Amino acid sequence: MEKRTTGRQGRTVPVSALKAKFCLTAVLLLLVIVLGVMAFQRGRMRQKLSLPDSLELVAVTVDGRELTLRELAFYIAYEEGQIEEDARIYNPEDTGEYWKIYTNHTFFRTLGRDTAMEMAVHDEIFYQMAAAEGIELTEEEERRLANSQYDFWSDLEEEQRERLGAGEEDLKESMRRLAYAEKYQGILAEMEGGRFEEYSISGQAYQELLEEHSVEINAGVWERVNFGGITVDH
Repeated sequence: MEKRTTGRQGRTVPVSALKAKFCLTAVLLLLVIVLGVMAFQRGRMRQKLSLPDSLELVAVTVDGRELTLRELAFYIAYEEGQIEEDARIYNPEDTGEYWKIYTNHTFFRTLGRDTAMEMAVHDEIFYQMAAAEGIELTEEEERRLANSQYDFWSDLEEEQRERLGAGEEDLKESMRRLAYAEKYQGILAEMEGGRFEEYSISGQAYQELLEEHSVEINAGVWERVNFGGITVDH
């Protein structure tokens, strides 16, 4: 026989009903907590990072090696510069208009951010391959690299450098790794009897090679980078 309890006004209430009410309350409370956490996470994802204060955050892991925003700063600055150049051609009076273009279900701003990440991953893979093979730069390649490093840093205005956060040596190191990556890209293309472009980020040969490597993008960091608002202001 089911036990019963007496309510406030003398009514008898089955214990099973009280348990059901308690369970429902617990479920509703849990739901509120879950929704609250989700709302907090969405709000956090929308909050953009201050790049100078976030340089040590890991943005992506390639074959077990963690790459921080400091190491991706060059690619951010480079790709922002490339898009801004196209924007000046599109509308010299208002370059921001170009950044707002929506195509293939996404904005140019997002496409640029994705491209910066793809370039960083590509160069990390090829740099590691070059290092494994003991590849070195020639004296002429070193001279060209030094000129490129100097030009890139010199072209950045003081405000752009401050908003980027990474220093001259950080960008030089990224460009050095890029030079090794490009050299090995050419070597691999020659060994495989293909063209250099086939091993670029959109090339079929590279896409097949990419499947052999592990790439884990930290979306919680990378998607909060204010791409288009660092070395440019859109």
